[in-house]
Amino acid sequence: MKYYLAIDIGASSGRHIVGWKEDSEIRTKEVFRFSNGVQKKDGHLVWDIGHLEAKVKEGIDIALKEYDLTSVSIDTWGVDYVLLDKEDKILGKTYGYRDSRTNGMDEEVYKIIPEKDLYQRTGIQKAIFNTVYQWMAVKKNNPEHMEAAETMLFIPDYFNYKLTGVKVNEYTEASTGQLLNPETKDWDYELIEMLGYNKNMLCP
Repeated sequence: MKYYLAIDIGASSGRHIVGWKEDSEIRTKEVFRFSNGVQKKDGHLVWDIGHLEAKVKEGIDIALKEYDLTSVSIDTWGVDYVLLDKEDKILGKTYGYRDSRTNGMDEEVYKIIPEKDLYQRTGIQKAIFNTVYQWMAVKKNNPEHMEAAETMLFIPDYFNYKLTGVKVNEYTEASTGQLLNPETKDWDYELIEMLGYNKNMLCP
């Protein structure tokens, strides 16, 4: 029998669920649950990424004691990300999507591309915490991080990288950033360059 581990992390908690097929039915069992939440540091809302990584691994260890796992998959909320330097260390803070640093960043983006045109290019509804606005906050407030970034990974992709060593961005997660071209199913590199973001940090 094949067993699959799904790790689902939300804004307030995370859980590890093992699933398998038995008698033509899909069965599941929660094997681990842990708390999550943004913390306030230096006036900003940030994620404790180290805590989350430790809990991801702890839950996997618990699941492996009972099941011979075929695969593991990790899902989290969208839009948030980490920037890694050339030594794969996180640059700056891992900001939470409700942090106030994005206030006014939509207007900065619209100075370069009108809101209607941005929507037409990406097909993603506006939310002030979309990654396109978060990156404008980095560009304005911490340009050294944008410049030094060798890799950008969304939160679940970062955990997958820590487990496998592979740096990729899952398509549906990446789409939450409002930075993809829905026709090519790839990054909108023209838009990213237009906004002055570092395209070299992007993974496939």
